[in-house]
Amino acid sequence: MNAKTLLRDGLDKYVFLYSDCIPVEGYAASAIYDLTRRLISTFPSAYYPFFELFRARRLREILGELAPEEGDDFVEFLDFLLEHEYVAVVDDPASFPAISGSWDAPCTIHNAIIDVRSQHHDYRKIVEGLDALGCQHLQVRAYSKLFGLTELAELARLCRSSSIQTLEVILPHDPSLGDADYVAVVGAHRIITSLVVHSADAERTIAVEYGARGSTAKLLATEIQLTVKPLESHLDCGHLAKRQLLPPSTPSFNELHQFNGCLNRKLAIDEGGQVRNCPAMRGSFGDHRTVALTDVVSREDFRRVWRAKNDEIQGCRDCPYRYACTGCRALLADPEAEDSKPLKCGYDPYTDSWTDWRARPGATATMARYQARLHLPIVRS
Repeated sequence: MNAKTLLRDGLDKYVFLYSDCIPVEGYAASAIYDLTRRLISTFPSAYYPFFELFRARRLREILGELAPEEGDDFVEFLDFLLEHEYVAVVDDPASFPAISGSWDAPCTIHNAIIDVRSQHHDYRKIVEGLDALGCQHLQVRAYSKLFGLTELAELARLCRSSSIQTLEVILPHDPSLGDADYVAVVGAHRIITSLVVHSADAERTIAVEYGARGSTAKLLATEIQLTVKPLESHLDCGHLAKRQLLPPSTPSFNELHQFNGCLNRKLAIDEGGQVRNCPAMRGSFGDHRTVALTDVVSREDFRRVWRAKNDEIQGCRDCPYRYACTGCRALLADPEAEDSKPLKCGYDPYTDSWTDWRARPGATATMARYQARLHLPIVRS
């Protein structure tokens, strides 16, 4: 069905936007989040007011309220919605309830980061603390060879009997190791779901097939990624580009309505062993060797950054992608403004355009300020 057919045969019906297709208003562009197919479609924000009419007016009434010059726009927008299967025609839209907007998770801490450079941490104590909090996902970022495959294998063994379900690791390239060395460790520990080797001599991948062959191997295989790009510090984090947007789902969409997509239920151990919300944020909550992680997480001043949602951030509140974005709160475009947009975001909601964040006036100077600091300011919410 196209818009002209609908306007001919369905004037006494309502246009119903499927409950799992959520409109999000932006400044220049708005979006529809398809939570089932996990897709985002954008359109000019001038069309957004039509959604207010769909649930309240039949098609005949909507057409009666439109000015003559708005008719063609309405038909064009209706064709867009029908083509993407976002709408149907119904007799009574009240028969289709909205999806619940509530969000929760069966854990106190959902994910954690450990940074390693010049000193080892008490990994056993950290894993035990994360297990007590129900943590499901752990990432280790190694900036030096102090943390290598031997340490990774031991950490994987510690995680195996805990609540942690996935272990992601970023290691520096070690020329003394061969592909078989990396494959042996990842292949022996299925909890390692991602291994990235930075500062390598070439961009390539290594397949881990877990002993399978043929078509089965393709289904089970994991890839170890080698990249020439170095990982120098926690300041290398926080990039927000279109390819890094989260594929929308009902849980993630609801979470980002209420919380920050990066910091919510996150805990970090920085390279010095300090407990933080994020390794790049100021505001240590003590050395992990001397404090209990459960005590840290119970503190209101630790939890408050979880609520730094994009609806309250400059620029982000006008962005159609704000419920698919992790929203970095450590590196800010204006370090003195708690509600500043992320420094490394390349999207301009006022022109609906993506560019390299470094091309924005003052961005490189702001980054230099961060590089001159040991730790970065925490955002209060």
